[in-house]
Amino acid sequence: VLVDIQDLTVTFTSKRGLIRRKTQAVRVLEHLDLQIYAGETLGVVGESGCGKSTLANSIIRLIEPASGRIIYRDTDILQLDKKGRRRLRRHMQMVFQNPHSSLNPRMTVFDLVAEPLRTHTRMNRDEMLARVIELLNEVGLREEHLTRYPHQLSGGQAQRVVIARALALNPALILLDEPTSALDVSVQSQIINLLVKLQKEHDLTYLFISHDLGVVQHISDRIAVMYLGEIVELAPAEAIFGNAQHPYTQALLSATLEPDPDVEREYIILQGNVPSPVDPPSGCRFHPRCPLAFERCSLEAPSRHQVAADHWAACHLLENV
Repeated sequence: VLVDIQDLTVTFTSKRGLIRRKTQAVRVLEHLDLQIYAGETLGVVGESGCGKSTLANSIIRLIEPASGRIIYRDTDILQLDKKGRRRLRRHMQMVFQNPHSSLNPRMTVFDLVAEPLRTHTRMNRDEMLARVIELLNEVGLREEHLTRYPHQLSGGQAQRVVIARALALNPALILLDEPTSALDVSVQSQIINLLVKLQKEHDLTYLFISHDLGVVQHISDRIAVMYLGEIVELAPAEAIFGNAQHPYTQALLSATLEPDPDVEREYIILQGNVPSPVDPPSGCRFHPRCPLAFERCSLEAPSRHQVAADHWAACHLLENV
């Protein structure tokens, strides 16, 4: 296990009212447990607002959790001081959704990719230049891109620069927060294939967040399905797509497009939107939208039920399976 997340809770503060301002705690992640194994790609899926990005930001400590533990190679990340967090940056990097918004528009490609080298190493300029050129070549860019600014790059080129920067310090874990959603479809496939190639060459571990279930199926070894701050199902990718157990996972899969027009299948239409984390439903958080819900679902939160060796889901319907 490379990263062991135990009982993680992330709370934001919400202020309401114009005259008498009231503060309210909003739990975005609720007692979450998750393990990330070395060398794997763990996909994380779910609707907007379910806490996927908050999970990634908490692991790298861009967001401070309220409680819990995040163990990285026997070290509790949440107990690290400022110097410890700085050292941690060498081992964990993040690739954000919009590449242009994560690149400083006043810096050239060379400066952007060399920035972590300046911060964490003692390389001289010639060594940095050689390393940056090597990184650009790895991600499919050429030496001529060194002097360009972000506005002179296409979306795919900008995301390749972000990936090159993330690779600069040879990290063990890269957190990918919807890295292809802002790109054209043809470019998406190029970036996904690049990530697969880099993972094999550098023995990388990925946490891959996406709305695109087709992409997640292609790249992931295991998949965690999140709903309103909780993981409701976790299994190998082939088990999620071939034998999904949770009603929410089944609904997500039914919403994906079928490339063969002759194949008929039943679509599961969920009613309403994801409830607000300010006032989550009692019992199972999915029960107000679940087509299979019964009385117990609104009264009691379900526990995890093991379906197979590496497959579990949190649903009352699985209690006697």
